[in-house]
Amino acid sequence: MRRRPSLSCPGHLPPHADMSRRASAARDRCLELERAIAGRVRSGSLGLDDAVKMFDELLPHARPASVRAFNQLLTAVSRAQGRGSSSSELVPSLFNRMARACSDKVAPDLHTYSILIDRFCRIGRLELGFAAFGLILKTGWRVNGIVINPLLKGVCDRKCVSEAMDILLRRMPEFGCTPDVVSYSTVLKGLCNEKRAEEALELLHMMADDGGGSCPPNVVAYTTVINGLFRDGQVDKAYNLFREMDDRGISPTVVTYTTVINGLFRDGQVDKAYNLFREMDDRGISPTVVTYTTVIDGLSKAQAVDRAEGVLQQMIHKGVKPDNQTYTCLIHGYCSSGQGKEVVRMLKEMSAHGHKPDTVTCTLLLDHLCKSGRCTEARKIFDSMIEKGTKPDVTTYGVLLHGYATKGALSDMRGLLDLMVENGVSPNHHTFNIVLCAYAKGGMIDEAMHIFDQMRQQGLSPDVVNYGALIDALCKLGRVDEAMLKFNQMIHEGVTPGIVVFSSLVYGLCTVDNWEKAEELFSEMLNQGIHPNATFFTTIMRNLCNGGRVMEAQSLLDLMVHVGVRPNVISYNTLIDGYCLAGRMKEAMKLLDAMVRVGLKPDTVSFNTLLHGYCRAGRIEEAVKLLDAMVRVGLKPDTVSFSTLLHGYCRAGRIDDAVRLFREMLSNEVKPGIFTYNIVLHGLFQSGKFSEAKELYLNMIKSGMQLNIYTYKTILNGLCKNKCVDEAFKIFQSLCSKDFQLDIITFNIMIDALLKSGRKEDAMDMFTAISAHGLGPDVVTYRLMIENLIKEGLLEESDNLFSAMEKSGCTPDSCMLNALVRRLLRRGEIMRVGAYLSKIDEMNFSLEAATTSLLISVLSREEYQHHAKSLPEKYHFLKEINK
Repeated sequence: MRRRPSLSCPGHLPPHADMSRRASAARDRCLELERAIAGRVRSGSLGLDDAVKMFDELLPHARPASVRAFNQLLTAVSRAQGRGSSSSELVPSLFNRMARACSDKVAPDLHTYSILIDRFCRIGRLELGFAAFGLILKTGWRVNGIVINPLLKGVCDRKCVSEAMDILLRRMPEFGCTPDVVSYSTVLKGLCNEKRAEEALELLHMMADDGGGSCPPNVVAYTTVINGLFRDGQVDKAYNLFREMDDRGISPTVVTYTTVINGLFRDGQVDKAYNLFREMDDRGISPTVVTYTTVIDGLSKAQAVDRAEGVLQQMIHKGVKPDNQTYTCLIHGYCSSGQGKEVVRMLKEMSAHGHKPDTVTCTLLLDHLCKSGRCTEARKIFDSMIEKGTKPDVTTYGVLLHGYATKGALSDMRGLLDLMVENGVSPNHHTFNIVLCAYAKGGMIDEAMHIFDQMRQQGLSPDVVNYGALIDALCKLGRVDEAMLKFNQMIHEGVTPGIVVFSSLVYGLCTVDNWEKAEELFSEMLNQGIHPNATFFTTIMRNLCNGGRVMEAQSLLDLMVHVGVRPNVISYNTLIDGYCLAGRMKEAMKLLDAMVRVGLKPDTVSFNTLLHGYCRAGRIEEAVKLLDAMVRVGLKPDTVSFSTLLHGYCRAGRIDDAVRLFREMLSNEVKPGIFTYNIVLHGLFQSGKFSEAKELYLNMIKSGMQLNIYTYKTILNGLCKNKCVDEAFKIFQSLCSKDFQLDIITFNIMIDALLKSGRKEDAMDMFTAISAHGLGPDVVTYRLMIENLIKEGLLEESDNLFSAMEKSGCTPDSCMLNALVRRLLRRGEIMRVGAYLSKIDEMNFSLEAATTSLLISVLSREEYQHHAKSLPEKYHFLKEINK
């Protein structure tokens, strides 16, 4: 018979001892986990996955004191998830597991609930946050700012700042909770975000003036309100509050200074902002990269780019590394001031410091190039962006599209729009407006309609700008009935027409003499609350006059009076200009008298317009009499008055009278501008007064006058025609070194002069350099170069250059083709002549008299008569003439 083992035998413990042993092991495991959690929190290495895993491990072993560890884990999970996490319900889920599984071991405390409330507020579930707050109140716990502050922030985020103010000032004291500085700062920020900075300032002063001093404002509170005041345009109050901080014993931080500096720069107080920046150094406050960038941006936008560059160098010297935005701000400054070489230098420096130009930087550069007319160069950079992995955004595409549209390169514009869609960048309203308006202004109404339909297909509803562009184009093309259909369509679709749309329609109706409909349109405008004024009518009159429709403009003036709108001086001046443009000076003068009869006083513009009309018509003596009459009625001739008459004298070849008038202008203390000087300079060169012209040019430089491209073209052309090519070449090189924005005409002047003086290599170098200046050769440039190649007997090279010209999109004109035919005829190259004659026929050009004469002369020579067969058939009759 086997004996049962004794309970006291080794290897077997009593039941109570075994339970005690397991409890001890669980407690040890719990303590071990709590220590591990605390260690991971201190080291900052507790991530989301580890926090959840440790939560699961701690849950079965929890003890009452474990609440601290659970709170640490919940905090870690909440921070790891952030605001936009897809697993935003994880904290509430863990909280519920803790509450259910551990109610007999460990219960959530006030801190646990505060974590839960904060999480609810972060994920936008404010109602659940308040529900959790209600549970706290039921427990009888005394609430504090840590619990309520997330609720305050949630209420402010929902733009319910008035409710937040009620919680702060009434409810919190009712709960026995004293608002802390975070509570106040939260509400202050909420008020400022709702553009209620004045109220924020009152609340701040209430904090500061509180007799008990329970919650004085700190530097964060002050900085918040200062920023809000600047954003609301209360610049003086913001600056005064900043200075008040010192009086209250609160030292501004680098953030405060940066905020104030930014606000002052935005208000245009550049010197004050810069002085404040220097004050930071005096107070021992080190600027951050944000501060430096703010100063560089402000100075750059104020066109003080040199000072901005100095700040960049100071920044680098002090060991603060510029970031992409720093360089971008300075590049923007150089772009705005047209300093292309400095832009390139800054881009190189940016790359040398390890910064890759981003989309914003590249877009700025493209914008600068396009505004300078350098779209070809801009496109190369755009293509390199894509190659290097910098993706252009809708703004980048918009900049280049606008550049093409402005230049009239509509084919390139369309190709870029297609590429944009192909690359997955959706055009927005602005993009479509650029393209649609470009087509409309170019009279390509079918293409504009196609873009209009494409917008709809993409889900964008055409707006008043889109409709306006189409209606304006249709009216200018005389398709007024179609324009009215579009007008009715926009009304039906709920798009309210603005005054611009009505202006286009009235213009269109005027051009087709539909005055009855135009009057109906005025009634429609009044019904829509749009009251046409003198400016409205005058704008349409100007468009009519510019289009050579002065009689329609006169009829519109009559209609204007009929509908009760009194014309003003500008209205009359516009119509006077229309008559002057049409050469109808008698009617123009009658309008001047009509102005006086209706009680209006003609102004300087009235007389200047008439002066221009008389000079344009070559009636200089009548213009001189008008200038005298202007003085008699008490008006002082201005720069425009004198410049107009000066131009008239120069056009008439009366340069001595022009010089006399110019001196009279100076004696009358009327300061001539660059436009006036250019007129006289050009006149002197044209009349062969080379030394006087050169003296005037030198005086312009000595006076510090800012010379423009027209001045330089005049002086270069004058010097070259007087065989001073070396001097002209030096001036040209000086302009290049200064990064002066040259145009292709300037290059053509110099290339022509260099070729004529036998400096063919210099001419070729200049031709090659054209693209480096962001320009492309035009038809004149190609004509000069190809003519020279033919002259030099380099016929194959001339053919190649002509082909390259056509491939580049530059189309030969009649002048060029005739010139090349004559040049080839002189060399007896009849075969090649035939090719160019075919081109002339294809393009419906005519032979110039000089070309025809030379062609007959060459073919009359016996050695060339048999070559006549190589000419196009229409020219075979020349053989018969010569027989």
